[in-house]
Amino acid sequence: MDQAEIRAIIEEGMHLRGWISNAYAQVEYLLGDLIMQCRAYPIYAEQTATFTHSATKRVAKVRTMLNLGGPLAPYAARVGEMLDAFSNNHDTRNLLAHGFCEFHHTPSGDAGLVFSRFERGGGAENQNEDSLVVRTFRLVDLQYHEAQLTHQSKAALELFTEMYAELGWVRGHLAVIAQGVGGA
Repeated sequence: MDQAEIRAIIEEGMHLRGWISNAYAQVEYLLGDLIMQCRAYPIYAEQTATFTHSATKRVAKVRTMLNLGGPLAPYAARVGEMLDAFSNNHDTRNLLAHGFCEFHHTPSGDAGLVFSRFERGGGAENQNEDSLVVRTFRLVDLQYHEAQLTHQSKAALELFTEMYAELGWVRGHLAVIAQGVGGA
């Protein structure tokens, strides 16, 4: 494998890594915006009293809000499915966003990006033990995650645009998207 091939694989991998992070961030933002919008409803006062930058905590807050009923009740099933899909990507996104990246290849031409990241303990078995997570992504793996996450991001944006319009919340960037001017 020559330097030009290596560089092309690394550049494509970084391009896909960016799309994966961006698609995840789109949904993460929408969850934060939903929490902020729901501050207007006393039924959600406890969940909306503080704002979190943690995607996992946003998901937990929104799940609790969905279970309370109120204005979000008609959307509970669809938003719940979106939260499931989003949650399934937390670990991959965190590794790609925060992991140390190396390029590895074999003499036969197989190649991939190896991401390494330390994680704090907290699992049931090793509650106090920190761990090193290492995972290799070939370009085909990154292409899969990019396609999956950009599809999820687009579906979430469509769901939120519909929901916001029905709830009378359409404003700002979501209003532009609802009019068909923008999109994911």
